[in-house]
Amino acid sequence: MTDLAYQATGRFWAELAACGMTDVVVSPGSRSTSLAVSARNQERLRVTVQLDERVAGFCALGMAKASGRPVALVCTSGTAAANYLPAVVEAHHSGVPLVVCTADRPPELRDAGAGQTIDQVKLYGDHVRWYAETPCDFDDPGYFTRLAVRAATAAGAGPDPGPVHLNWPFRKPLEPQGPVPEFNSTVGRPPVPVRPLVETDIEALRGMAGRRGLIVAGALDVDDAGAAAIVGFAEAAGWPVVADAGSQLRGRGSLVLDGAEGVLGRADLAPDVLVRIGGPPSNRAVIDFVDTCPASDRLLMDPRRRWEDPSLGWTAALASDPAVLLGAAAGQMTSAEDAWAVDWIEAAADAWDRTEAVLGSDDLLEPLLAATLLRALPSEVAVYASSSMPVRDVTSFWPPDALPRRVLVNRGANGIDGVVSSALGASLALGQPVVALVGDVALLHDIGGLLATSLSDADLTVVVPNNDGGGIFSLLPVAEGRSDIHFGELFHTPHGVGFGKLAEGLGVNYHRTGRADDLVQAITKASGATLIEVPIDHGTAIKQRKQLADLVE
Repeated sequence: MTDLAYQATGRFWAELAACGMTDVVVSPGSRSTSLAVSARNQERLRVTVQLDERVAGFCALGMAKASGRPVALVCTSGTAAANYLPAVVEAHHSGVPLVVCTADRPPELRDAGAGQTIDQVKLYGDHVRWYAETPCDFDDPGYFTRLAVRAATAAGAGPDPGPVHLNWPFRKPLEPQGPVPEFNSTVGRPPVPVRPLVETDIEALRGMAGRRGLIVAGALDVDDAGAAAIVGFAEAAGWPVVADAGSQLRGRGSLVLDGAEGVLGRADLAPDVLVRIGGPPSNRAVIDFVDTCPASDRLLMDPRRRWEDPSLGWTAALASDPAVLLGAAAGQMTSAEDAWAVDWIEAAADAWDRTEAVLGSDDLLEPLLAATLLRALPSEVAVYASSSMPVRDVTSFWPPDALPRRVLVNRGANGIDGVVSSALGASLALGQPVVALVGDVALLHDIGGLLATSLSDADLTVVVPNNDGGGIFSLLPVAEGRSDIHFGELFHTPHGVGFGKLAEGLGVNYHRTGRADDLVQAITKASGATLIEVPIDHGTAIKQRKQLADLVE
């Protein structure tokens, strides 16, 4: 007779599958045996095994970000669970639904010197939407059905999705004592995201009709229909859009501006109405503009109701989903005077021409690398851009002739860790090629993600501009040359690593190039696990970035 632990975990996974879950990421371990075995025997779930829990956490995050569905994580007890923390923090801040299942020792083994036993109670603190610890006796089967429904709902429904943590204490024996049971739920229903449209928000927008407005869009989790609704509003209102690459809006018409950062300070282009949607902007020029913009009406749209804006300079905070609200309001808006939009479009086009002259067309530095990738990739290929410089470069140097595409970013906590693993998860969830643009330090942070990619069947190409260290620090005041700061040792931290032998050892296809035309060919031919290294001369790159900064008006 199968023991009660497998009855409980079998019902749990069956109910999560009924609630719409399709993926579980498991790391090997003993204490989590019943969770892992029951998940693998639930025919509606796909189980992906990752050796490293830190890689697993970010892989699940990438899966959930790409699919929009909650993804579960399973690990054994002790420090294995602690390795999920960076991914849980990112999921918390960026609103990505995860169901984190950590196996644990039973209460009688805690604080008693038992191996792999740490305090896992509320291990992730306030970085989860909900926490529960399961009972050890497993004698109430209905509890685990209810547990799954509540976990799925807390993670993925409502205006603020994110991670939940379920801590599972198990007593021995951990192996099944009979056949592993199979369950199919007849109870649960997929939780439906609640993205309310607030009527007063439409009234607030209607009151802005005919005025000179500007939309600033940070990272947004919208599909093509949502992006079209936002752009449709901009066209109806005659309002230009300054959009991060992760907004999913770039390449969707002339009002979504390329080169806008070069003209944000112009007094003749100051708007009367400023609307911010999505996450905080990634680039400093846009952040500074938002902080200092003299618009008399400043609207912040945030369906998660977090109101994430350090400047606190908003005259109204609207709780509706931006795509729903702007789509509903589009037919009720009167366009601003034509000259307003035309002036922005022409100014941004001139700024891009000046920028492109500095970028050149052949020898690759980071800005031209980003522009070349965006031009070369088919629209169906998603891009995963690392924090630090890659996400800024993809935003600043998106060329006007680039196609619209899915761009994924980890901009919740803005960390550089786990980006290769996140991109791997996105490729597995989407079932299509993904190209990750990753700095050299970020890649060294996530070598385990590169190994996991080589062991998978994912089609992931990692493009790494290698400037031999933390190049972004050279753009900060700390780099001004004082000897007592020890800039090179403490900040730039040159590592001297070339990635060819590393790729060979991990079984990853490898190509090295410093020229744009060769990069295009390498990207076109890439398949499976591939690493493309672009050597960057740090001094030349910093000189070019300063030239580009001088173009900003």
